[in-house]
Amino acid sequence: GPDHDRSARALHGAPREPSVIHHVVLFRFHDDAAEHQRRQILEELASFPDRFPTMQRWALGNNISRRDGTFTHGFTVEFATEQELRAYLDSEEHERFISERWRPLVSSRAIVSFETP
Repeated sequence: GPDHDRSARALHGAPREPSVIHHVVLFRFHDDAAEHQRRQILEELASFPDRFPTMQRWALGNNISRRDGTFTHGFTVEFATEQELRAYLDSEEHERFISERWRPLVSSRAIVSFETP
């Protein structure tokens, strides 16, 4: 039937409905990270949409949950395609930020990327 045809097309790379890739990062700074270091990381993250033009609907903020304080901050961003997400993640600029700036100050993080129609 029509549902089977649609899923078969999606599997075989034929034309498919446009989708959105959501990239979600939750994180906590090390307890001993200085306030100015935290602020620098947050300011640098806030500049990402200007530095990576494929990013859409960027949002960054403090965790205000009263139920789960595992992570102190989170951000979410959308990409039009998984290829755009991968190009961002694999870019030299992103890799350098993660190794030189992020890892020394962030004690824990969770990352989820998912696709919606």
